[in-house]
Amino acid sequence: MEPATGRALRISDRYALAAELGHTYCAVEGIRLEADDVEDAVRDVADFLAESGTKRASWWLTERSTPDDVEERLLAAGCTRDESDYLHAAMLLTEPPPAVDVVAREVATFDEFAEARRVGLAAFSNPHIPDPTDEELAEQYERAIDPLYAAWIDGRIACVGGAIFTRAGAYLMGGATAEWARGRGAYRAVVRARWDAAVERGTPALAVGAGAMSRPILEQLGFAQVLQYRRIESLRSEA
Repeated sequence: MEPATGRALRISDRYALAAELGHTYCAVEGIRLEADDVEDAVRDVADFLAESGTKRASWWLTERSTPDDVEERLLAAGCTRDESDYLHAAMLLTEPPPAVDVVAREVATFDEFAEARRVGLAAFSNPHIPDPTDEELAEQYERAIDPLYAAWIDGRIACVGGAIFTRAGAYLMGGATAEWARGRGAYRAVVRARWDAAVERGTPALAVGAGAMSRPILEQLGFAQVLQYRRIESLRSEA
């Protein structure tokens, strides 16, 4: 991920922190801590949440994260684990996925952006996260750094997915299909649209963190698992 206006990014030998300013989540990745660093790291991430205006930190742990008991130490320091959103497959695609006879492209207007965001919010409904107002959606559109893609069926947005383009390829995020459109190729079309965009940039590779629902579909499209993530979470203090 590259530095950009509207994005908070901090990289150290302990971890990398990344967030879109004012959004809900920040990511904590590449975690390499000493045993006595863990509580300090939780406080540092809380400060980063406040600085970036985000509310929730996703700590992405792998078999390479240190110390060996880092998850237990983070939980003891106040992080939490949601079993329904815990195990994720890190997957990679380096060959073209199948083309689909569904229109999919980058959203081009605020109205398209707002409709696409609402499709995604409905799919990832979280009682702890209120839906954004029209004014907040307008602010998000104005601040948007990374493109948002959508697929249309019968004149309606059926699926949405984001992408962060890097020097090595595109990282996919936020893929979601409206319930009425499932099984009609919309998700596959949005994957293909992002593949085509990565090819245009000269970086023909897609990476994604897949949960239990999307992993089988991604495997059908040719994605292969390269490692497994365990996700735990910490919140910004409101004090």
